[in-house]
Amino acid sequence: MVERKVKLLIGLMLILLISASAVTAQEALFDMEDPEGDDYGPGTYVYPTSEQFAPFEGLFDLRRVRVEERESDYSFRFKFGTVTNPWHAPYGFSHQLIQVYIDNQDSGATTVFKKGANVKFSKESSWNKLIKITGWNIKVFDYQDDLSQETEPVVDAEAKVLEDKQTIQARIPKELIGSLDSARYYVLIGSLDGFSYDNYRPVIEEVDDWKFGGGTDTQYNPNVLDILVPEDKSQKEILSGYDVEEEELATLYPVGNESIMSSKFLLTVIMLVVIIVAVIIVRYRKRIFNK
Repeated sequence: MVERKVKLLIGLMLILLISASAVTAQEALFDMEDPEGDDYGPGTYVYPTSEQFAPFEGLFDLRRVRVEERESDYSFRFKFGTVTNPWHAPYGFSHQLIQVYIDNQDSGATTVFKKGANVKFSKESSWNKLIKITGWNIKVFDYQDDLSQETEPVVDAEAKVLEDKQTIQARIPKELIGSLDSARYYVLIGSLDGFSYDNYRPVIEEVDDWKFGGGTDTQYNPNVLDILVPEDKSQKEILSGYDVEEEELATLYPVGNESIMSSKFLLTVIMLVVIIVAVIIVRYRKRIFNK
C-alpha cells in the first residue's frame, strides 16, 4: 500500500516539476495585447498623405507589448501592424516613436518629461523612468533629470526588428531602470519627427503631406496615436479627454501586470510541494525498497 502511494507521489512530483518548468519558461514581467486597427488616437486621426507613410495603416498600430528579464538587461518587445524603414534607420525602423513611462518607485512625476505628446498622467501613478526608443537610438531618463542637459543615447542598449517584420525588440541594461517586478507602465506610440517637440509628429486639423489630420490645431489634442489602456477603459475615451476651452490635456492611466506575482507564487507553491514529496519518499524509502 505504501509502495503504491509513493509511486503516486513520485508521479505527482514529476508532473509538478514539468509544470514548474513551463511556468518559468512562459513567465514575463509584463505581457499585454492591444486591439488591432486603433492607431487613430481618439478615433479621428488620419495618416499623412506622403508616400513615405505607405501603406497608410498599421505603422503605429500597437498590437502587443512584452517585457522579459534577462541576466543583465530587460527585453522589451513591441508588435505593430507593420514596420517599414524608408529612411534607412540603423535599427531597422523609421516611423515608430516609442515611449515607455515606468512607475517602479514611490516618488515621481505626472507630467511628460518633455513637451510634445500633449498628455498627462494619472495622479495615482507617477512615473520615475522613461525609455525613449527610435530607429536611431535609445535613451533612458529619470524624472529628476535636468531638461537643459542633453541626454546621450545608451551605449549598451540596442534595438532590432524581428523576423516577423512586425516586432521591434529593445534591449536595455537593468541597472538603468531598476526592478520591474511590480512596475506599472504608460506606453505611448507616436510618429517620429526630428524637427518637432520631443520628436512627436504633430496632429493638426486638416491632414497634409507630413502631418496627421483629425486634431484641433491647438497644443491640447494628443500627438499620441496608440496607447495601452486598462481593461475598464477605452483608448477613444482616454485620448478624447482633452478640453481646448478649459486648456486641459488628456489623462492617461497605467497598465500593470499582476500576473508576474501570481506566477512567482505558483512557482513557489510547486517547489514547496516537490520538496515535501521528496522528503516523504526519502523517509519511507526503506519500507518501499525492502519489500
